Amino acid sequence: MLEQPEFGRLVRTLRQERGLSQAEVAENGMSTAYLSRLESGARRPTAKVLDHLTRRLGVPASVFQGTHTSLLSQALASASSSDDADDAIRLLGEAVQAESGEDLSLRWLSLWKLAQLHPKQGERQDELAAARELTALSDRLEAATLQVRSRILLARCLRAVGDIDEARSVAQTACGTAADGAVPVADAIRAQLVLVSVEAESGRLREARRLVDELPAPIDVLPPVLRAEALWTAANVRIRQGDCPGAAEQLQRALTELPGHEHLMLRLRLAASSLYLQMNPRRVTEARRLLAEAERASLFGGPLHRWELLALKAHLAFQQRDLVQAKELCEQLADALPQLTFRDRIRLEVLAHQIRILEGDREAGVRRVEELAQEAQNASNVHLASEVWRTLAETLVRASEGQAAPSLREPSNLHEGVTR
Repeated sequence: MLEQPEFGRLVRTLRQERGLSQAEVAENGMSTAYLSRLESGARRPTAKVLDHLTRRLGVPASVFQGTHTSLLSQALASASSSDDADDAIRLLGEAVQAESGEDLSLRWLSLWKLAQLHPKQGERQDELAAARELTALSDRLEAATLQVRSRILLARCLRAVGDIDEARSVAQTACGTAADGAVPVADAIRAQLVLVSVEAESGRLREARRLVDELPAPIDVLPPVLRAEALWTAANVRIRQGDCPGAAEQLQRALTELPGHEHLMLRLRLAASSLYLQMNPRRVTEARRLLAEAERASLFGGPLHRWELLALKAHLAFQQRDLVQAKELCEQLADALPQLTFRDRIRLEVLAHQIRILEGDREAGVRRVEELAQEAQNASNVHLASEVWRTLAETLVRASEGQAAPSLREPSNLHEGVTR
């Protein structure tokens, strides 16, 4: 087993990578004070402590053995301690390709780290490839917790690229494994939440709401980070059902109750502002406030978060009738479209062609929006397809009423911090 302080440093790294607090890891097995001393190197681990940590962190015991001297283990150690995401991806990527090895646990952990880094850099297809290999490795390891976590990640990746049907199948398998195997409750809940999101995307709102109501544990008793995830997932369903007041209440709770984890807060602010801009009527003031907060915190994110921020700024500018600013932001994001999620890419392209219609190029704009609606429909994303058709109808009404005049205004100062 690793000696202290290396053991404690590894525990801290694994815990932080999973967004867990010390209390969440220590729960039902040790005191938070003991875990704190363990992470600092002041206490030595026992066999009972090791068993508890492997279960709570979802890693095999071999990770703590300290017997790995391979290229992969060295790359994992370097990547975990690096602040440079590009450098960490390069180190791990080269090592994973160069060394197949027999230590499946170490390879799984290395790929898991890669899968966390890829989306921050906007490398969506690389994340999907890592998730697929993680799933295959977890099956070879026959570790229920790793099987569930790998499939949660894979389902999220598939949903992000627009493959709703496979995402549903993978999420259902994760839920089934969580129900049959001895996995932490948090993993069972996350499996159910990703299935909720997939069902909501495909328009199966009644099923999505049922799954929310039947979570393995009530939302109010969940740990803070998981509670925030559950609240914003539930809010997503409520918005699609037309319950905007209920959705707004859940979003506010999520934003209030999440602890000071800057990366998670950035994600939540972006997600919440997107939902506010989808409400009917749209809550522009709340969205603008959250985007301003997200912009100040954007240094904690990667390129993907900055692209998402710009895309939401474009939608906000459009809602404020500032077509000049909205068009400029759409043009800035043209090269980033392939890195956005399927939903965000479709919505941004629709926005660009809404502006085109309002500027007078009606025929070409309508044709492209119709194509995007069909693309969403073909991907089984029923809710997105209906949103695109509704948006087209609203845009044509606005164009017929001669409301394209705002496109002639100068960009407002509100957005200068983002575009200049």
